[in-house]
Amino acid sequence: MKSTPPPRTLAEAQEVLRQRETELAEAGRQIAELSRELSDADHGLIALHTELEEARGAAARLAAIVVSSGDAVISIDPQRTILTWNPGAARLLGHDDEAIVGRPADELLAEGALPAFEDALARAASGEHAEPVETRWRAAGGGLVDVSVTVSAMRGADGDVTGYSIVAQDIGRRLVLQSELAAARAEREVMADRERIARDLHDMVIQRVFAAGLTLQSVAALLDHDRAVDRIEGVVGELDATIQELRNAIFDLHRAPRQATSLRAQIFDAAAAARRTLGFAPTVTFDGPVDTAVPEEVGVHLLAVLREALSNIGKHARASAAEVALETGTELLLTVSDNGRGLGPGTRRSGLANLRERATELGGTFEVTARPSGGTRLAWRVPLTGRPLPGHPGASAGP
Repeated sequence: MKSTPPPRTLAEAQEVLRQRETELAEAGRQIAELSRELSDADHGLIALHTELEEARGAAARLAAIVVSSGDAVISIDPQRTILTWNPGAARLLGHDDEAIVGRPADELLAEGALPAFEDALARAASGEHAEPVETRWRAAGGGLVDVSVTVSAMRGADGDVTGYSIVAQDIGRRLVLQSELAAARAEREVMADRERIARDLHDMVIQRVFAAGLTLQSVAALLDHDRAVDRIEGVVGELDATIQELRNAIFDLHRAPRQATSLRAQIFDAAAAARRTLGFAPTVTFDGPVDTAVPEEVGVHLLAVLREALSNIGKHARASAAEVALETGTELLLTVSDNGRGLGPGTRRSGLANLRERATELGGTFEVTARPSGGTRLAWRVPLTGRPLPGHPGASAGP
């Protein structure tokens, strides 16, 4: 630093003093200005710290929501690579974040779900409101989960899309409830139709059959020919049995489907109901898990076949005993045997054809044979594995 020579006169000393005062005043002004700037900077830092704390709090609250959410919340980059994976996603789909993060999100989609997913991404990227898409995602075990997927675009400071946030909600329970509601509505409509049919049967069909029976009885009283009277009385008996069957059918129509019990119990009911036409109760035996092994569709045909077989015995066999046996395994075998007069030239074949058609429809077979000790044995056999039995028209001739 260059030294200043001492003043030689009083005037020079006074001038130097004035310069020093001016310099000191300028330095004081600069110090005051710097003090104000430091104070403003301090206030700015305090405000910035407050904003950062608020941002951290908001981020923490958002993270807590994502972590605690029961829905699957994931994020992907524009190339559809998974970036984040919350615990809800792990619970819903079974993958943990270490195994799934970094993999393509397309691996989660079920077959045929990709076009709808791509459309949702495109809508979110264009700024449109993306409606939830109901689809199916693949779980870790390979199963499919019904989900409702909502897609939102994530954007940077320049407005460009930096990725997508995806929320997938489990809708399996909701779909089950919707299905149950639809089934209840359909059941109500079916019951309304059943009531109408039952009403028509009672008001029209039974009355006409009953009137026909009365007419035949009055005609029989006018005849002297014994064979003609016997035949008319036989027809009247058939009409009475038909009326009873119609009344049973009307009772079944009035009964709601959900009141049906197990298949085993329904078979016992059918056998007990046949006692009115047989004059005795047939014996019933089971071999195998009837209630769990027989599909509902097969059970419907089985009950119809059993009722018709027992009805045929009551009408034509003149039997004093009948046996019903049901065996289940890879196939279902229903045998209905009686000790009646057996198959003769006058035996009606229309009912037997119906039983054969029911067996054929299910890939099975039907045969009627004479018992060595007298009477008839009906064997109705259908598969329980989805393959037709040997002897069925649809069965393969190969091994």
